[in-house]
Amino acid sequence: MAADFPILPMSANADDAAMSPPRRRILLAGPLPPPAHGQSLAFEMLCRELRGRDYDCRTVDLARRKASPWSKASATRSIEVLSALKLFAFGLTKSYRLTYIHLTQSRAGFVRDMAMIWSAWFFRCRIIGHLHGGNYDGFYREQSKFWRLLIRLTLRRLQRIIVLSERLRGMYAFDPVLPQKVAVVMNSTPEALKGRPRLVDGGANRVVRLLFLSNLVQSKGYYDVLEAVKILKHTTKMRLEAAFAGVFMPYPDDEQEMSPGEAEATFFDRAETEGLSDVVRYLGPVDGDEKRRLFETCDFFLLPTYNIHEGQPISILEAMAFGCVVIATNYRSIPDMVIDGETGFLVDRRRPDQIADAIRRVAADTETYMAMSRAAVKRYEKFFTVERHLNEMVSILDSS
Repeated sequence: MAADFPILPMSANADDAAMSPPRRRILLAGPLPPPAHGQSLAFEMLCRELRGRDYDCRTVDLARRKASPWSKASATRSIEVLSALKLFAFGLTKSYRLTYIHLTQSRAGFVRDMAMIWSAWFFRCRIIGHLHGGNYDGFYREQSKFWRLLIRLTLRRLQRIIVLSERLRGMYAFDPVLPQKVAVVMNSTPEALKGRPRLVDGGANRVVRLLFLSNLVQSKGYYDVLEAVKILKHTTKMRLEAAFAGVFMPYPDDEQEMSPGEAEATFFDRAETEGLSDVVRYLGPVDGDEKRRLFETCDFFLLPTYNIHEGQPISILEAMAFGCVVIATNYRSIPDMVIDGETGFLVDRRRPDQIADAIRRVAADTETYMAMSRAAVKRYEKFFTVERHLNEMVSILDSS
């Protein structure tokens, strides 16, 4: 009688394992947190999710660690860049033949990008560039003829250039070859979120909660939010709470150059002078459960940005997923996210009166507010989920 032997799973067979398709190897260069901002969170999410989809990833961190004034060259920053370039070059020697590079919109950033792109081209790599912003054409126009030529020749080495929305395709029209390389992949949240429409009580004791959550850069519009709070407090009987979360940071388009400490002191001085100390809270940087709690409890998310490098702010997508009514500027690709009068409101830059008016119109109308909240969640779930974003990214990477 034949002996009974256990049946081994197919994966235990070495020959079968050897026949399985090899993992795709990719060298990724971009900023990782800290500091936490839209670009670093998006890059962190991409690296994490690609590993979960069986990519063999090697990551080079390009983050700017120190929030020093942008007008001053930093020896520390130079060391960071040289170290990153060294790691990138080392990855190229390890036979990573697909490269993903997070593109930047500044002269110093372009020099770094150029070094990586030409190095990857020398090693005959396929190169994907991804711009998480909306000002590349403006950056290009500011350059001399020599630098413009260098930019065009460098970007022509890329197989694909990913932008955030159809509105931003035209950024690369300065070169006849580049537009055919452009692909659109809209942003997503850094983690998968389940849409949660808001239910609000329209009672007389309701507190209307406002949230500004971003790095506190002057051109992100936090002073305009502060002014809108002032208008509402002094012209209505509305009970308000306004929370500001993030880190004070200098930026190239600051109207007044200040250190982070000076910017924070100026913010508190203005709030006190305008009589807003009882309704305004500054929470500093938030993350994880604390950030989720803020989104869950706020009624209006405010980001009246006119930042020079703005593209498609991730914080707006997070707010939409939590059913917040978003009030943001009619700027760059934000209108692809927020549908004016349906999922939120679009205002002109530097118009705190328009912000206050939008809040005033909807805060007391609970039916309209909840309809807008449902519409915001629906739009997030249709266009901006992590799964949709990753499927489109992987499709581009696999076809490159």
